[in-house]
Amino acid sequence: MTFLRALAVAGLILLAGGGAFVLWQRRAEAAEIERLARDLRLGPGSRIADVGAGKGSFALALARRVGDDGHVFATEIDADLVRRIRAAAEREGLRNVTAIASAAASTGLAPGCCEGIYLRGVYHHLTDPEAIDRGLHEAIEPGGRLVVIDFEPSWLFTLLAPVEGVPENRGGHGVPSFVVAGELEAVGFVLERSIDDWSSRNYALIFRRP
Repeated sequence: MTFLRALAVAGLILLAGGGAFVLWQRRAEAAEIERLARDLRLGPGSRIADVGAGKGSFALALARRVGDDGHVFATEIDADLVRRIRAAAEREGLRNVTAIASAAASTGLAPGCCEGIYLRGVYHHLTDPEAIDRGLHEAIEPGGRLVVIDFEPSWLFTLLAPVEGVPENRGGHGVPSFVVAGELEAVGFVLERSIDDWSSRNYALIFRRP
């Protein structure tokens, strides 16, 4: 086999591997969305919020599930991401998505706007968790549910990707599940269920507002 042919074969292998990873990632995301919808008890007409929505892929997927009679509020502290979510929702014809600019101490959500809220890989970044937790409690109507998906801190991840401005009790990049539970229970949420193996190294905590 010539060098060029070997190089071409190696490139095809890498391309195939990359394609397989993308396919796996999409399937994993779809499975997580199904699981999240089930634990939030979503259905047509549900009103939910994605706090720290990132690029909005989960928010848009769940907007399709709740239908035209439902609504998804996607909050982001990054103004560019807020614009991207709005553009993506418009491009896909989803009129039941509202992108909201949030802040370090404010969710940006109106009181009683939702029956369900989720934070996915966001809680460990909060620099003022008490203010955000109070805002979450106000935004969810009585009987509504909150799902927090996050991961335990590790020394390696803390070394490779340190976080700044968060409370010291996080123990590095990540946040212990018992810390999350304690902080949210302090503002009035009730922990209903803890899932250690939500996805990859993530856990999930499912709360209810009485």
